[in-house]
Amino acid sequence: MVIVGLLVILFVVFVALAFIFRSHDRDSAATLVQGIGAIVVPAASAALFLTNRRPRAELTEPALRRFADELAERVKVQWSAAASERRLLHPSPVPVRWRWSNLPLSGPAADAVGVGNGSRRFETLPGLEPITVADLESGAVRDLFRLYGALDSGRMVIVGAGGAGKSGAAIRLLLDALAHREALDPTARARVPVPVLLTLSGWDPLNQRLHDWLVTRLATDYMFRKSEEHAGGVVSRLIGTGRIAVFLDGLDEIPQPVRPVALRALDEQASFRLVMLSRVDELLTAVSAAGPLSGSAGLQLLPVSAEDAAEYLTRCQTQPLPDAWRALVQHIRMDPSGAVAQALDTPLMLTLMRDTYRTDQRFELERFADRAAVEDHLLARVLPAAYDDDRPGQPHSRYSLAQAERWLGAIAHRMNSEGTRDLAWWQVPQWRPAWPRTTASCLFLGVLAGAVGFCWAGPAAGLGAGATVGLSVTMSLTYGRAGDSPQLLGRLQWRDFVVRENFQFGIVGGGALGLAVGVALLLAHGRLVMLFGGLVFGLLAGVVGGFVTGLSNRSADSQTPIDPVSCWRQDRQYTLTAGIAGGLVGSVIGGSCLGLLAELTHERIFGIIDGFLSGIALVMVGGLLLSLALSLVGSVTWRTFLASLQLRRRNETPVRLIRFLSDARERHVLRTVGPVYQFRHARLQDRVEEAFRARNAPRTDG
Repeated sequence: MVIVGLLVILFVVFVALAFIFRSHDRDSAATLVQGIGAIVVPAASAALFLTNRRPRAELTEPALRRFADELAERVKVQWSAAASERRLLHPSPVPVRWRWSNLPLSGPAADAVGVGNGSRRFETLPGLEPITVADLESGAVRDLFRLYGALDSGRMVIVGAGGAGKSGAAIRLLLDALAHREALDPTARARVPVPVLLTLSGWDPLNQRLHDWLVTRLATDYMFRKSEEHAGGVVSRLIGTGRIAVFLDGLDEIPQPVRPVALRALDEQASFRLVMLSRVDELLTAVSAAGPLSGSAGLQLLPVSAEDAAEYLTRCQTQPLPDAWRALVQHIRMDPSGAVAQALDTPLMLTLMRDTYRTDQRFELERFADRAAVEDHLLARVLPAAYDDDRPGQPHSRYSLAQAERWLGAIAHRMNSEGTRDLAWWQVPQWRPAWPRTTASCLFLGVLAGAVGFCWAGPAAGLGAGATVGLSVTMSLTYGRAGDSPQLLGRLQWRDFVVRENFQFGIVGGGALGLAVGVALLLAHGRLVMLFGGLVFGLLAGVVGGFVTGLSNRSADSQTPIDPVSCWRQDRQYTLTAGIAGGLVGSVIGGSCLGLLAELTHERIFGIIDGFLSGIALVMVGGLLLSLALSLVGSVTWRTFLASLQLRRRNETPVRLIRFLSDARERHVLRTVGPVYQFRHARLQDRVEEAFRARNAPRTDG
């Protein structure tokens, strides 16, 4: 950036001196250059000051408290919505219980509660009483918060089988902790950390320290802006001062060789309250290689008893129970060791039974030989039940069952091949080659620039402008990273508008525009100075556009975390805002400079006002259109849309992918965590992919 600025300054100085010495009226020319310099130099100095200023690095205690409260509010919004969507609270939750694990997952219970320790590692949270070893023997999910807030070690490990309710227990614990924190007075509240729930995917413990990964994740997930206050490392300070507690899920979803390394790193580097969730077998393997998480309380979720399952299914239906459901409940109670009762011993299967069978539908008890058959049957019913147009209380689906099975299966296959449970819509372009999207964008902008050039200066100018802009767009999309993640709108933050990515894209886009205009002027007037002038002033317009687009960049005042649809819409709105703002300001600056250049080349020193007006008029329409187009093709929504077209050709997704995913969410096939989608459960994702692969397997003739 500095080198480009110096080159532009040298070029402008060279042009100014050449103009003065070649002019017939050198005194008037010098006066004109001095007047322009009196405006440009202070503006350039202000820009350099804003670019290079050093923010305050200090964060006061009141500021840290304010940021912690702000984070708590965002976490509450995020996970309250998730709890409602997963129906963890209403109707009444599945009765899940736990006990101290007898497996070699942790150290002794006495170490966890601090028996015999000289000093406490973590103080009991305000409003709670100390606990004893007896409190760790067994309990319900609602009791987890009391343990979490009073453990001397500050560490808890929750394990269970797939579908046992680990994520649900973590969300309920997190909401309990937030509610307790919110009820305290400000002084006591400052001593209670804000719990955040993260998945371990994306952390490389071999090359990245835990603290650094957490800072990156929290700053990204909760959209802390890069402002003067946050530049001091607010997230790092919140973690370092114990104002954040971390809940980590998904140890079983990272590569097996990395799990022991991750466990050892957590043991050595975690200085905050820590809750870890994992499947039993995967954690046992990691502990055998790396040792346990020292001081942790190892709690194992228990299967739901037959009586609790029957009671839960009774509460979920109208009273008195319909005949079909009465028969099911009686069967579970009378045969607690049977296939049906065994299969319904997890929250996952109980909620699938609740959601996939209507009141008037009968569950055929006699057709299932074992629990695996019951589980496969319930998982297989998710999509047919979700896309049943006759289901009361749901609107008719835009998509058929066959389409949903095909497209969701293809999506699950892509996700499993990447080893992820998160579907971030802005990463969909990675599923298909980029060159068709680059070609389409190049043709789109090239034709638009060519049309503008043709209307302005004839066929030759149109051809030159189209080819130049098309090449510039190709280079920008091939080597740039402007559209790798969605951008969000926020209130104007005058301290935040110096953003490197905006300048990079502004220079590329402004350079393309300036070169196109310069070529058009060269072909129209036959003077080489027009080409250089167009390029220089196009770059200037791009830099100004970079400043302007930075004014609407995402900030901590945005309502975040947001759902995927809002994220999509805000990125689209940001594209429109940036395009209009950059186009208007860039057109005014670039047009006036081109008009001035045109007058100076004819040495009409006192006709510069006419030059300004004519230049602005000529550049305004074309510059605004091209700025909008450049912003569009540089956005992640544009790339995702083109990727959806590519995938639709292979019948892997619909063209309107976001609408399809939102519809699947409304039918409780998918769920959301912030701006990403997830399948309702990991087992559902695997089951949908298995069905997809079975349908698309090569046929063999017997």
